[in-house]
Amino acid sequence: MIALVLTCILAALLSLRYLNYSLSLATGEIRVETKYIEALGYEYQPQPKDKESWLPKLISYGKSSWNKTELASFSDESRKILKNDNKLAPQTLDPDSDSLLILTPLKNNANHLTKYFELIDKLKYPRHKISFAFLVSDSSDNTLQQLVDAKKKYQEQGPKELRFKRFEIYRQDFFYSLPRLERHLYRNQLDRRSLMARARNYLWTRALENEQWVLWIDGDLEDYPPNIINDMMAFDKDVLVPNCLVSRRVSGNKWGYGVYDFNSWQETPESIEMLKDLKEDDFLMEQGEDSPFVTHRKYLDDFDKSETIVPLDGVGGTFALVKSHVHRSGVGFPAWLYQHQVETEGFAKLAKAHGFGVFGLPNYNVRHISN
Repeated sequence: MIALVLTCILAALLSLRYLNYSLSLATGEIRVETKYIEALGYEYQPQPKDKESWLPKLISYGKSSWNKTELASFSDESRKILKNDNKLAPQTLDPDSDSLLILTPLKNNANHLTKYFELIDKLKYPRHKISFAFLVSDSSDNTLQQLVDAKKKYQEQGPKELRFKRFEIYRQDFFYSLPRLERHLYRNQLDRRSLMARARNYLWTRALENEQWVLWIDGDLEDYPPNIINDMMAFDKDVLVPNCLVSRRVSGNKWGYGVYDFNSWQETPESIEMLKDLKEDDFLMEQGEDSPFVTHRKYLDDFDKSETIVPLDGVGGTFALVKSHVHRSGVGFPAWLYQHQVETEGFAKLAKAHGFGVFGLPNYNVRHISN
Protein backbone atom coordinates (compact mmCIF):
# COMPACT_ATOMS: atom_id res chain seq x y z
CA MET A 1 0.00 0.00 0.00
CA ILE A 2 2.82 2.38 0.93
CA ALA A 3 4.62 1.54 -2.33
CA LEU A 4 1.44 2.33 -4.30
CA VAL A 5 1.04 5.71 -2.58
CA LEU A 6 4.68 6.59 -3.26
CA THR A 7 4.28 5.60 -6.92
CA CYS A 8 1.22 7.86 -7.31
CA ILE A 9 3.05 10.78 -5.70
CA LEU A 10 6.03 10.31 -8.01
CA ALA A 11 3.78 10.16 -11.08
CA ALA A 12 2.06 13.37 -10.01
CA LEU A 13 5.38 15.14 -9.57
CA LEU A 14 6.53 14.02 -13.01
CA SER A 15 3.42 15.49 -14.63
CA LEU A 16 3.86 18.96 -13.14
CA ARG A 17 5.52 21.94 -14.77
CA TYR A 18 8.04 23.59 -12.49
CA LEU A 19 8.68 27.31 -12.72
CA ASN A 20 11.66 29.43 -11.80
CA TYR A 21 12.10 33.15 -12.10
CA SER A 22 14.96 35.10 -13.64
CA LEU A 23 15.56 38.81 -13.20
CA SER A 24 17.22 40.88 -15.91
CA LEU A 25 19.27 43.56 -14.16
CA ALA A 26 19.48 45.61 -17.34
CA THR A 27 15.75 45.92 -17.89
CA GLY A 28 14.23 44.98 -14.57
CA GLU A 29 12.03 42.45 -16.35
CA ILE A 30 10.93 39.30 -14.53
CA ARG A 31 10.67 36.26 -16.75
CA VAL A 32 9.01 33.01 -15.80
CA GLU A 33 11.00 30.12 -17.22
CA THR A 34 9.55 26.65 -17.51
CA LYS A 35 11.62 23.56 -16.75
CA TYR A 36 10.15 21.06 -19.14
CA ILE A 37 9.64 17.50 -18.14
CA GLU A 38 11.56 15.03 -20.28
CA ALA A 39 9.57 11.94 -19.34
CA LEU A 40 6.07 11.15 -18.18
CA GLY A 41 7.01 7.90 -16.52
CA TYR A 42 6.08 5.84 -19.57
CA GLU A 43 8.52 3.49 -21.28
CA TYR A 44 8.18 3.18 -25.05
CA GLN A 45 8.25 -0.43 -26.19
CA PRO A 46 9.32 -0.84 -29.84
CA GLN A 47 7.00 -3.01 -31.86
CA PRO A 48 8.22 -6.48 -32.90
CA LYS A 49 9.57 -6.56 -36.43
CA ASP A 50 6.93 -9.06 -37.50
CA LYS A 51 4.09 -6.72 -36.53
CA GLU A 52 2.99 -4.18 -39.12
CA SER A 53 0.89 -1.70 -37.19
CA TRP A 54 -0.61 -0.02 -40.24
CA LEU A 55 -1.65 -3.20 -42.06
CA PRO A 56 -4.87 -5.19 -41.51
CA LYS A 57 -4.49 -7.46 -38.50
CA LEU A 58 -5.28 -10.66 -40.41
CA ILE A 59 -2.49 -10.15 -42.91
CA SER A 60 1.20 -10.63 -42.18
CA TYR A 61 3.34 -10.23 -45.27
CA GLY A 62 6.29 -12.56 -45.40
CA LYS A 63 4.61 -15.17 -43.22
CA SER A 64 5.50 -18.55 -44.63
CA SER A 65 2.81 -20.67 -43.01
CA TRP A 66 -0.68 -20.42 -41.56
CA ASN A 67 -2.31 -22.71 -39.03
CA LYS A 68 -5.63 -24.41 -39.73
CA THR A 69 -7.63 -21.93 -37.64
CA GLU A 70 -6.22 -18.98 -39.56
CA LEU A 71 -6.74 -20.60 -42.95
CA ALA A 72 -10.33 -21.48 -42.08
CA SER A 73 -11.14 -17.78 -41.78
CA PHE A 74 -10.08 -17.09 -45.39
CA SER A 75 -11.98 -17.73 -48.59
CA ASP A 76 -10.44 -19.82 -51.39
CA GLU A 77 -9.64 -16.64 -53.28
CA SER A 78 -7.96 -15.11 -50.20
CA ARG A 79 -5.78 -18.20 -49.80
CA LYS A 80 -4.64 -17.87 -53.42
CA ILE A 81 -3.77 -14.21 -52.83
CA LEU A 82 -1.80 -14.99 -49.68
CA LYS A 83 0.06 -17.82 -51.39
CA ASN A 84 1.04 -15.50 -54.23
CA ASP A 85 2.05 -12.73 -51.80
CA ASN A 86 4.33 -15.07 -49.86
CA LYS A 87 6.19 -15.98 -53.06
CA LEU A 88 6.91 -12.32 -53.80
CA ALA A 89 7.32 -10.99 -50.24
CA PRO A 90 11.14 -10.75 -50.42
CA GLN A 91 10.83 -8.46 -53.46
CA THR A 92 8.42 -6.00 -51.84
CA LEU A 93 8.88 -3.11 -49.43
CA ASP A 94 7.69 -3.86 -45.91
CA PRO A 95 7.08 -1.28 -43.18
CA ASP A 96 10.22 -0.09 -41.40
CA SER A 97 9.50 -0.81 -37.75
CA ASP A 98 9.43 2.31 -35.53
CA SER A 99 10.78 4.52 -38.32
CA LEU A 100 9.99 8.24 -38.24
CA LEU A 101 9.55 10.79 -41.01
CA ILE A 102 10.00 14.41 -39.87
CA LEU A 103 8.23 16.89 -42.14
CA THR A 104 8.84 20.64 -42.04
CA PRO A 105 7.43 23.22 -44.49
CA LEU A 106 9.60 26.35 -44.61
CA LYS A 107 9.38 29.90 -45.86
CA ASN A 108 12.12 32.50 -45.19
CA ASN A 109 13.35 30.47 -42.25
CA ALA A 110 17.11 31.05 -42.54
CA ASN A 111 17.38 32.80 -39.17
CA HIS A 112 15.97 29.77 -37.32
CA LEU A 113 17.54 26.74 -39.01
CA THR A 114 20.61 26.71 -36.76
CA LYS A 115 18.34 26.32 -33.73
CA TYR A 116 16.19 23.81 -35.59
CA PHE A 117 19.13 21.44 -36.08
CA GLU A 118 20.50 22.09 -32.59
CA LEU A 119 17.26 20.67 -31.20
CA ILE A 120 17.29 17.79 -33.69
CA ASP A 121 20.83 16.87 -32.59
CA LYS A 122 19.63 16.53 -28.99
CA LEU A 123 16.85 14.07 -29.82
CA LYS A 124 17.18 10.72 -28.08
CA TYR A 125 15.99 8.59 -30.95
CA PRO A 126 18.02 6.31 -33.28
CA ARG A 127 19.23 8.36 -36.24
CA HIS A 128 19.03 5.45 -38.66
CA LYS A 129 15.27 5.41 -37.96
CA ILE A 130 14.79 9.12 -38.77
CA SER A 131 14.12 10.57 -42.21
CA PHE A 132 13.68 14.25 -43.07
CA ALA A 133 11.76 16.03 -45.78
CA PHE A 134 11.62 19.80 -46.14
CA LEU A 135 9.47 21.88 -48.45
CA VAL A 136 10.79 25.37 -49.22
CA SER A 137 8.19 27.75 -50.63
CA ASP A 138 8.19 31.42 -51.66
CA SER A 139 11.51 32.10 -49.92
CA SER A 140 13.70 35.08 -50.76
CA ASP A 141 16.34 34.45 -48.07
CA ASN A 142 19.02 31.79 -47.61
CA THR A 143 16.72 28.99 -46.41
CA LEU A 144 17.30 26.67 -49.36
CA GLN A 145 21.08 27.04 -49.34
CA GLN A 146 21.25 26.37 -45.61
CA LEU A 147 19.29 23.14 -46.07
CA VAL A 148 21.64 22.05 -48.86
CA ASP A 149 24.60 22.75 -46.57
CA ALA A 150 22.94 20.86 -43.71
CA LYS A 151 22.36 17.85 -45.95
CA LYS A 152 26.04 17.77 -46.90
CA LYS A 153 27.05 18.09 -43.24
CA TYR A 154 24.82 15.29 -41.97
CA GLN A 155 24.71 12.87 -44.90
CA GLU A 156 28.11 13.27 -46.55
CA GLN A 157 30.69 14.88 -44.28
CA GLY A 158 29.63 13.51 -40.90
CA PRO A 159 30.34 10.05 -39.46
CA LYS A 160 28.13 7.31 -40.89
CA GLU A 161 26.74 6.44 -37.46
CA LEU A 162 25.37 10.00 -37.15
CA ARG A 163 23.66 10.05 -40.53
CA PHE A 164 19.91 9.99 -40.95
CA LYS A 165 18.06 7.44 -43.03
CA ARG A 166 17.00 10.06 -45.59
CA PHE A 167 17.34 13.81 -45.97
CA GLU A 168 15.21 15.28 -48.76
CA ILE A 169 14.61 18.84 -49.87
CA TYR A 170 11.67 19.85 -52.05
CA ARG A 171 10.83 23.22 -53.54
CA GLN A 172 7.38 24.41 -54.59
CA ASP A 173 6.53 28.10 -54.89
CA PHE A 174 2.97 29.36 -54.54
CA PHE A 175 3.80 33.05 -55.03
CA TYR A 176 1.76 34.17 -52.06
CA SER A 177 2.93 36.70 -49.51
CA LEU A 178 1.53 38.84 -46.71
CA PRO A 179 3.06 41.54 -44.52
CA ARG A 180 4.13 39.84 -41.28
CA LEU A 181 1.79 41.94 -39.14
CA GLU A 182 -1.18 40.87 -41.27
CA ARG A 183 -0.53 37.12 -41.16
CA HIS A 184 -3.00 36.44 -38.36
CA LEU A 185 -5.81 38.78 -39.38
CA TYR A 186 -9.08 36.96 -39.87
CA ARG A 187 -9.67 38.40 -43.33
CA ASN A 188 -6.44 36.77 -44.56
CA GLN A 189 -6.63 33.46 -42.75
CA LEU A 190 -8.75 31.38 -45.09
CA ASP A 191 -6.51 32.03 -48.10
CA ARG A 192 -3.31 31.75 -46.05
CA ARG A 193 -4.22 28.53 -44.27
CA SER A 194 -5.60 26.98 -47.46
CA LEU A 195 -2.22 27.58 -49.08
CA MET A 196 -0.47 26.08 -46.04
CA ALA A 197 -2.70 23.01 -46.43
CA ARG A 198 -1.62 22.67 -50.05
CA ALA A 199 2.03 22.90 -48.99
CA ARG A 200 1.62 20.20 -46.33
CA ASN A 201 -0.20 17.90 -48.75
CA TYR A 202 2.50 18.42 -51.37
CA LEU A 203 5.16 17.50 -48.80
CA TRP A 204 3.70 14.35 -47.25
CA THR A 205 2.50 12.88 -50.54
CA ARG A 206 5.98 13.30 -52.02
CA ALA A 207 8.02 12.22 -49.02
CA LEU A 208 6.19 9.41 -47.19
CA GLU A 209 7.63 5.98 -47.96
CA ASN A 210 7.50 3.03 -45.55
CA GLU A 211 7.84 4.97 -42.28
CA GLN A 212 5.45 4.09 -39.48
CA TRP A 213 5.31 7.55 -37.89
CA VAL A 214 5.13 11.11 -39.21
CA LEU A 215 6.21 14.10 -37.14
CA TRP A 216 5.24 17.59 -38.24
CA ILE A 217 7.59 20.20 -36.75
CA ASP A 218 7.60 23.98 -37.22
CA GLY A 219 10.86 25.46 -38.39
CA ASP A 220 10.96 28.09 -35.65
CA LEU A 221 10.61 26.28 -32.34
CA GLU A 222 12.68 27.45 -29.40
CA ASP A 223 12.85 24.30 -27.28
CA TYR A 224 11.46 20.82 -26.71
CA PRO A 225 12.56 17.86 -24.54
CA PRO A 226 15.19 15.53 -26.09
CA ASN A 227 13.06 12.49 -25.22
CA ILE A 228 9.84 13.90 -26.67
CA ILE A 229 9.56 11.38 -29.53
CA ASN A 230 9.78 8.38 -27.20
CA ASP A 231 7.42 10.03 -24.72
CA MET A 232 4.76 10.75 -27.33
CA MET A 233 5.05 7.39 -29.09
CA ALA A 234 4.48 5.71 -25.74
CA PHE A 235 0.84 6.87 -25.79
CA ASP A 236 0.29 4.96 -29.06
CA LYS A 237 -2.26 7.45 -30.44
CA ASP A 238 -3.17 8.10 -34.07
CA VAL A 239 -2.68 11.86 -33.72
CA LEU A 240 -1.04 13.50 -30.70
CA VAL A 241 0.15 17.05 -29.95
CA PRO A 242 1.92 18.60 -26.96
CA ASN A 243 1.08 22.04 -25.58
CA CYS A 244 2.99 24.65 -27.59
CA LEU A 245 3.81 27.73 -25.48
CA VAL A 246 5.37 31.13 -26.18
CA SER A 247 6.89 33.79 -23.96
CA ARG A 248 4.52 36.70 -23.38
CA ARG A 249 4.40 39.83 -21.27
CA VAL A 250 1.94 39.04 -18.50
CA SER A 251 1.78 42.48 -16.90
CA GLY A 252 4.21 45.35 -16.60
CA ASN A 253 7.73 43.92 -16.66
CA LYS A 254 6.62 40.38 -15.82
CA TRP A 255 6.86 37.72 -18.50
CA GLY A 256 5.46 34.20 -18.56
CA TYR A 257 4.62 31.37 -20.92
CA GLY A 258 1.19 31.05 -22.46
CA VAL A 259 -0.40 29.01 -25.24
CA TYR A 260 0.96 29.74 -28.72
CA ASP A 261 -0.92 27.18 -30.76
CA PHE A 262 -4.61 27.90 -30.26
CA ASN A 263 -5.40 25.53 -33.11
CA SER A 264 -5.34 22.64 -30.61
CA TRP A 265 -8.74 22.61 -28.92
CA GLN A 266 -11.68 20.61 -27.68
CA GLU A 267 -15.28 21.39 -28.48
CA THR A 268 -17.50 22.45 -25.56
CA PRO A 269 -21.29 22.46 -25.17
CA GLU A 270 -21.19 26.19 -25.94
CA SER A 271 -19.08 25.75 -29.08
CA ILE A 272 -21.32 22.94 -30.32
CA GLU A 273 -24.34 25.21 -29.96
CA MET A 274 -22.47 27.97 -31.81
CA LEU A 275 -21.76 25.60 -34.71
CA LYS A 276 -25.48 24.99 -35.22
CA ASP A 277 -26.05 28.64 -36.17
CA LEU A 278 -23.22 28.88 -38.72
CA LYS A 279 -23.69 29.15 -42.46
CA GLU A 280 -22.09 26.48 -44.62
CA ASP A 281 -19.29 28.79 -45.80
CA ASP A 282 -18.47 30.35 -42.41
CA PHE A 283 -14.79 29.97 -41.53
CA LEU A 284 -13.72 29.71 -37.90
CA MET A 285 -10.47 31.08 -36.53
CA GLU A 286 -9.22 30.88 -32.96
CA GLN A 287 -8.23 34.07 -31.13
CA GLY A 288 -8.56 36.31 -34.17
CA GLU A 289 -8.81 39.96 -33.18
CA ASP A 290 -11.03 40.78 -36.15
CA SER A 291 -12.94 37.47 -36.19
CA PRO A 292 -16.73 37.82 -36.18
CA PHE A 293 -17.05 34.58 -34.19
CA VAL A 294 -16.39 33.63 -30.58
CA THR A 295 -15.77 29.88 -30.70
CA HIS A 296 -16.07 29.03 -26.95
CA ARG A 297 -13.57 26.18 -27.35
CA LYS A 298 -11.33 24.69 -24.68
CA TYR A 299 -7.57 25.09 -25.24
CA LEU A 300 -4.78 22.97 -23.82
CA ASP A 301 -4.01 25.42 -21.02
CA ASP A 302 -7.65 25.24 -19.86
CA PHE A 303 -7.23 21.67 -18.64
CA ASP A 304 -6.36 20.70 -15.11
CA LYS A 305 -2.73 20.01 -14.20
CA SER A 306 -3.68 16.45 -13.30
CA GLU A 307 -4.90 15.65 -16.84
CA THR A 308 -2.10 13.91 -18.72
CA ILE A 309 -3.83 13.26 -22.04
CA VAL A 310 -7.15 14.60 -23.38
CA PRO A 311 -9.22 14.06 -26.55
CA LEU A 312 -9.17 16.96 -29.01
CA ASP A 313 -11.26 18.09 -31.97
CA GLY A 314 -8.69 20.42 -33.53
CA VAL A 315 -4.89 20.35 -33.64
CA GLY A 316 -2.11 22.69 -34.62
CA GLY A 317 0.94 21.76 -36.65
CA THR A 318 3.75 23.23 -34.56
CA PHE A 319 4.60 19.74 -33.25
CA ALA A 320 2.25 16.92 -34.22
CA LEU A 321 2.96 13.17 -34.15
CA VAL A 322 0.83 11.16 -36.57
CA LYS A 323 0.74 7.45 -37.28
CA SER A 324 1.50 7.13 -40.97
CA HIS A 325 -1.55 4.93 -41.57
CA VAL A 326 -3.68 8.04 -40.93
CA HIS A 327 -2.18 9.76 -43.97
CA ARG A 328 -2.15 6.52 -45.99
CA SER A 329 -5.88 6.18 -45.33
CA GLY A 330 -6.38 9.40 -47.26
CA VAL A 331 -6.49 11.90 -44.41
CA GLY A 332 -4.67 15.02 -45.52
CA PHE A 333 -5.03 18.73 -44.86
CA PRO A 334 -8.18 20.18 -46.44
CA ALA A 335 -7.54 23.30 -48.48
CA TRP A 336 -11.30 23.81 -48.57
CA LEU A 337 -13.73 24.33 -45.72
CA TYR A 338 -14.47 21.10 -43.90
CA GLN A 339 -16.81 21.59 -40.94
CA HIS A 340 -15.79 25.28 -40.99
CA GLN A 341 -12.06 24.49 -40.70
CA VAL A 342 -9.06 24.17 -43.02
CA GLU A 343 -5.47 22.92 -42.76
CA THR A 344 -4.46 21.30 -39.43
CA GLU A 345 -7.80 21.84 -37.70
CA GLY A 346 -9.55 20.45 -40.76
CA PHE A 347 -7.09 17.54 -40.68
CA ALA A 348 -8.17 16.73 -37.11
CA LYS A 349 -11.84 16.83 -38.10
CA LEU A 350 -11.17 14.56 -41.08
CA ALA A 351 -9.13 12.15 -38.98
CA LYS A 352 -11.95 11.84 -36.46
CA ALA A 353 -14.48 11.35 -39.26
CA HIS A 354 -12.33 8.42 -40.44
CA GLY A 355 -12.43 6.89 -36.97
CA PHE A 356 -8.94 7.89 -35.80
CA GLY A 357 -8.19 9.20 -32.33
CA VAL A 358 -6.96 12.79 -31.86
CA PHE A 359 -5.39 13.74 -28.55
CA GLY A 360 -3.35 16.39 -26.75
CA LEU A 361 -0.95 16.57 -23.80
CA PRO A 362 -1.93 19.67 -21.79
CA ASN A 363 1.06 19.53 -19.46
CA TYR A 364 3.78 18.37 -21.84
CA ASN A 365 5.27 21.48 -23.37
CA VAL A 366 7.26 22.69 -26.33
CA ARG A 367 8.23 26.32 -26.83
CA HIS A 368 7.84 28.49 -29.90
CA ILE A 369 9.96 31.54 -30.56
CA SER A 370 8.36 34.90 -29.81
CA ASN A 371 7.22 36.68 -32.96
